[in-house]
Amino acid sequence: MASPAVEIEVENRVVRVSNPDRVYFPEIGATKLDLVEYYLAVGEGIVNALWERPCMLHRFPKGIEGDKVHQKRLPAGAPDWVETVQSVLPPLEAHRRRVCA
Repeated sequence: MASPAVEIEVENRVVRVSNPDRVYFPEIGATKLDLVEYYLAVGEGIVNALWERPCMLHRFPKGIEGDKVHQKRLPAGAPDWVETVQSVLPPLEAHRRRVCA
């Protein structure tokens, strides 16, 4: 059974975290909420390092040991305050980025 969602305030915005007790990293027992708290702790450094760089999200819908999904687009239902830009890379640059990823 899924655990009740929690709401966390982040820079004057309320972010809903569904299933906070879901185990994301079984080897250490870390949950989804543990991961959110880690992101909050290191967020400023990550944002500074990734500022104005193209990013995509790697999701693991069936757990960390399942298949990886590359999410490059903003999902439906995302808050309207999430900013996006279109990034177009030449084919060689895209190939080079895949090799380094």
